[in-house]
Amino acid sequence: MWGTMRGMAAAALAGLALMAGGAAAQELDAATKALNAKSYFHGTPPIAERYKNQKSWFAVPTPPKEELKKHQFMPPISAVAKMRAMQSMMFYNPFSLKQMINFMAAKKKAAKGLSFDEVVESMKTKANELNMRFVGVSTPWRVIREIYDPKYPRVEIYSFCDLETLARILEYSPEFIVFIPCRIAVMEDRNKDIWLVTLDWDVRWMDTAPNPNRISDDLRKRAISIRERLEKIMETAASGDF
Repeated sequence: MWGTMRGMAAAALAGLALMAGGAAAQELDAATKALNAKSYFHGTPPIAERYKNQKSWFAVPTPPKEELKKHQFMPPISAVAKMRAMQSMMFYNPFSLKQMINFMAAKKKAAKGLSFDEVVESMKTKANELNMRFVGVSTPWRVIREIYDPKYPRVEIYSFCDLETLARILEYSPEFIVFIPCRIAVMEDRNKDIWLVTLDWDVRWMDTAPNPNRISDDLRKRAISIRERLEKIMETAASGDF
């Protein structure tokens, strides 16, 4: 009897959650449209700082705290394990692949009247001002036009780096090399609009993670600073300021 009542209560709560979720989804969609021009969270986030020691009746099992050894790679994760983990998470993910990629992209549309080269020059100038060293550029559109489509839009990927932060990150996680140096792509779309795009990663997303193996406060501040500087570079270039 008690088991049946608990089952009914759980079903009722699940129904309420779904109804609330629908309303919340509509509110989220409206808020997203209203804030569409902002690709980085400015101001004090809902969770101002990291949770210290989380204790509650519901605890997710995590690995124990480990001793950090600089420049030490972790053991590889098998393709089967990755597949199972991602398929489990995707079961609750409402996004399409295109939407997921959009979720991980921060972007700015350049003001009308700015040329591609003006946007790039503005971006480089601001990056230098913010101590984000320009370390390279890739221009795939030149080859694409030769081998695939003579009218392919211009797209260039610019690399910037804060070398001290880079060194500290690789001490913590050598695997992070796949994400660095920081890149900002400049691309002309089908409407001849120019966009600046970068990988969107805010380390504060991890502030509520219960895993005890967390980055140091210093590295966290550095990571936040990198993301903020990338945002400023894109904002400046999109407006054409020098």
